[in-house]
Amino acid sequence: MHGFAKTRMFNLLVSQGIATQFDQTVNQHRQAVSFYLNVFQERQEILGNGEWLKIAEHLTHTTRRNPSPRYDFDSQFPNYPSGLRRAAISEAYGSACSWRSSYRKWQTEKEKHELKNKQREVAGKHPILFVKHPPQYPKECQRWPSFYGTEYKFLDDHHIMLKLFTGGDYVYRKITLLEPLTVPEGYVIGSPTLVHKAWGWELHFPIGLQKKLSLTKIAEQFFLPGFLFCSVDLGINNHACMTIQDAKGRVYATKFISGASDIHLRKRYLEKIIRLQKQTKSIPEGERFTKDLWDKISNLDNDIAHQVSRQIVNFAKEHGATVIVFEHLTNLKPEKGTKSHWLNRKLGYWLKARIFKYTQYKALHAGILTSRVNPKYTSARCPYCGFITIRRYTPGRKRGVKLARCTNCKTHGVNSDFVGSLGTGTKFRLRYAA
Repeated sequence: MHGFAKTRMFNLLVSQGIATQFDQTVNQHRQAVSFYLNVFQERQEILGNGEWLKIAEHLTHTTRRNPSPRYDFDSQFPNYPSGLRRAAISEAYGSACSWRSSYRKWQTEKEKHELKNKQREVAGKHPILFVKHPPQYPKECQRWPSFYGTEYKFLDDHHIMLKLFTGGDYVYRKITLLEPLTVPEGYVIGSPTLVHKAWGWELHFPIGLQKKLSLTKIAEQFFLPGFLFCSVDLGINNHACMTIQDAKGRVYATKFISGASDIHLRKRYLEKIIRLQKQTKSIPEGERFTKDLWDKISNLDNDIAHQVSRQIVNFAKEHGATVIVFEHLTNLKPEKGTKSHWLNRKLGYWLKARIFKYTQYKALHAGILTSRVNPKYTSARCPYCGFITIRRYTPGRKRGVKLARCTNCKTHGVNSDFVGSLGTGTKFRLRYAA
């Protein structure tokens, strides 16, 4: 199997008794994840080890060959199902590894800052205090339980058996799906995750390809006759500018996906949140402020990412492109401005990463590979003369419209996102043409 990428959500018909057992199962799962978070904090040498699951079980699970584990999980969680235990270990391991990556990044930033301070002292300048705090290790979990292995059984298209916690033991309970559980041809379904939404309980099923795709490497495709690739520049006012190019850099098609209305809508939500924050002097402990507005923003960005990624993949398929190329954008920082403007730009940068992620799996399912290139000078190098002489400007009073002109060859009036797309394609061609 090539891996799960899509997720299908099904609403559940739940009685009050089953809802109570759902809550108890979720609470037990979160406590189990917290238990393993503590284990991984004390035994950080496990993080990155290829046999982390086996080691974690040996440290915590009592068996005939392992009668006295270092951490007594079974006494705190008696009769805990093996599938749910492994799901808890996986959740905790993922959170711990994420923290470790963030901590190492913080350490690197601190070392660079201290090095710059030494250089400042040599130059006779005062050192600048490093104020960024280290990331805190996660102590609690708010994740939803996944049912691995034998902890679930399919009965028919509308019914599934889940092993739920009743307060004293785990037993199978019959759950009704409000929609028929269907799987597209060529796909398989994975372990369900129980999720509670404002409108009720849902089961989320990951969907993956049944067979591993046989794809030709990019280096081998590049020299094939008729090879085409789709170069994508992810912008702010335009969600994306796409160009279909060949191995010689000739452009066959171009498409823009406007993002002006989406940016405006998100900014309206952010302005309302900030206005309410100014009006509210105190927030009750444990309450998430303006939750409904933040949920709207999250849903908006997720919807944008899905729609834009789908359009990118469809555009590539329509023109026979076998590779989609993006810039490898990291550490983007929004410019200074009002708080709503700053937050809007920051969320826009996060959206770019989500668009790439969604495009990657959708393209894979369409038999198209994705690639990323170094973004340096992709928007500053002139696609016509090759010099790094591109300057951006706004024509007249057209706010949000960015054009490009070259101070060397005098080319002007070209959309700056289009120049970025051509520059991304140039970087891609130089990587493989040599």
